[in-house]
Amino acid sequence: MIKKSLICSILLSFASHIIAINAVVFNGSGQSAENKLIAMTIAGIVNRDAPRLYLRNVYETWSYAETDETWENLYKTTGGTNFTVISDINVLVQTFKPYLKGAITYDMSLTYSNFTGQSFRWQAEAAAMLGGLTDCIPLPSTNTTIDINKPTSIDLPDFFNGQATIQVSAKLELTSHTWNNSALTAEQRYFAWLDWSLDNLLPRCNISKFYLREITDWAVNQRMFQLNLAGTEDLRFTSLSDEKAAKIERVMNYLKTKRPNEIYHVYGWMRPEPLVQWISAYGGSFHETLLSNLSWHHVFPVDANFNYSRPADINFSTTALENKYYVLFIASEGDAGNWNIGFQGGAWQSATRGQVPLAWGFSLQMFEEFPFVGQYYYRTATTNDGFMAVATPLGYAYPDVFPTSYLPDAKAKTKALMDKFNVNSVYAYKHYNGAGSSQYRGITISNNFNFSNLGSFAEQTDAQMTLLFDPALITQKAYTNYGGLLYNHVNDDTFYADFSNLTTVKNRIVSKLSGKTKPRFLMAGYQRFRFDNASLAANDITMPRLKTLMESIKADASIGADVEFVTPEKYTYLLRKSLGLSTNVPIVENNGQKLLVFSDKNRNLQINLQLESAQQVQINVVDLTGKLIFSENWNMAMANDFKTISIPQKGIFILNIKGQNVNLTTKTVSR
Repeated sequence: MIKKSLICSILLSFASHIIAINAVVFNGSGQSAENKLIAMTIAGIVNRDAPRLYLRNVYETWSYAETDETWENLYKTTGGTNFTVISDINVLVQTFKPYLKGAITYDMSLTYSNFTGQSFRWQAEAAAMLGGLTDCIPLPSTNTTIDINKPTSIDLPDFFNGQATIQVSAKLELTSHTWNNSALTAEQRYFAWLDWSLDNLLPRCNISKFYLREITDWAVNQRMFQLNLAGTEDLRFTSLSDEKAAKIERVMNYLKTKRPNEIYHVYGWMRPEPLVQWISAYGGSFHETLLSNLSWHHVFPVDANFNYSRPADINFSTTALENKYYVLFIASEGDAGNWNIGFQGGAWQSATRGQVPLAWGFSLQMFEEFPFVGQYYYRTATTNDGFMAVATPLGYAYPDVFPTSYLPDAKAKTKALMDKFNVNSVYAYKHYNGAGSSQYRGITISNNFNFSNLGSFAEQTDAQMTLLFDPALITQKAYTNYGGLLYNHVNDDTFYADFSNLTTVKNRIVSKLSGKTKPRFLMAGYQRFRFDNASLAANDITMPRLKTLMESIKADASIGADVEFVTPEKYTYLLRKSLGLSTNVPIVENNGQKLLVFSDKNRNLQINLQLESAQQVQINVVDLTGKLIFSENWNMAMANDFKTISIPQKGIFILNIKGQNVNLTTKTVSR
């Protein structure tokens, strides 16, 4: 057995700053579903305060089959981890027995399905959720090979509300339980369990997040309430029955009650997908996370002082707007854990990456929760790897339908994520309601954004550009009248378009640019990227194929010489410049002079100014109409000095610092 002290041991190397960690890999290849569930539950339990158990091929992302192996190698080579591989489930249980209080037993014959192709052991998932709350493993009641205590009842503590510990049954298969009434249908039995767990377990589960769909180590790790409910595979919202929807709403209302007006997070998967808008209307942000090892990624130690800059960052003093056709491609699925964790469908691992400029879509909330993942992308990015937030920095959410009372929290958290990760452009999309717009349980589900709400949110979070796919706006057009900068592309073969014939795609793009006045901007494709040898759907593309496409466009005799493929950083900056808009950057820097401005909730602006030497400067603040709001002289006490000023009103403002050989300007928000 690997001792607890060994599993947890951390040796700091002062020379390399790499943390050496001893941990276990469980090899799930060829394992039964029951054993994989045990392994995921153990990982969720033991990875709460240190990385102890990594899972290989237990619940891997479908988008890239080498995800687990690649991360495992990275945690060895750049994370300094020493892994011991275990393939026997009983050995795994014995290894981590000091962390476990026993087993929750269940009837493994009981299954349920929401739609064609899905069938899950609902009592096994129930045992795993209860096991996460009590530090027990889920174990089939018929299993006699695993040596572990099987109590009749188990203590259920409350880690979130301070309620007294209660005792619950540790044998879910007992015929005395209402959910084991054989006269009930499979659905009725599962719903009986959910009703009991909503009454007894939900009040002791995480108050800021919950899990929807198949359970994972992440749900166990965070002690989330988990329910596996969905509609059918089509887009009929009513395929998620009222009875199912009411149970989900009960969880959402519980989280709203526990932490009112604070954005909460939902993990797993929503089906039908457009009902993500329903979740947003309840104040939630959604994350596709049907995969394992998030408990490991979450807890792995990283450099707390890591600098989230990257080579694609724009040098504003040397980036000029020229008479060119500026063309942008976006790697889609940034809202999905399968792509964030799965190396962008494997495309990030391509040897061709870095040879052509494009936008990679990411969820900044996932970078926040799984920092080793985020730091890996920043460390390995090239000058051609630009970053965008998809579909919002908070995740797969719709800020235009957030409840009004949730907006201050959503805006503050969005801005904090964008500032921390130095990402200031967003790709938002909403196009899934065949009816255009309809009501679902009192919530409007629409193909179209509320542009005023979205523009206001973009402006107040300092998003420099929000790309849209919205049929209510003109394609390839910039809009500034709603607030912020919204740029739309829609119904013009640029969203999940057919990329199977590159010559056809090349001609399509050339025709959009030929004869147009320069400078001109084109969002050329929002495509799902895959690994180099993937079997591609018509709207997928690989890095080598994208490079071939770009080279063929550049070789076009009519426009090729005037085409420049760009990152979203450059696209955003030059588009704003072409429209005469100011560009807000976290740090304004000019010849070693630096200006950094923070705003707080009390309408104060905290200014950090760094010059070669201390001097008197003048601070001027104007609103977007040019009206002077604040003016004051500042005698700096030192070359790197701080000052707080109070702005008398809320809004978006331009702050200028002027002095001897000093003229620095930035945009800021007063709350």
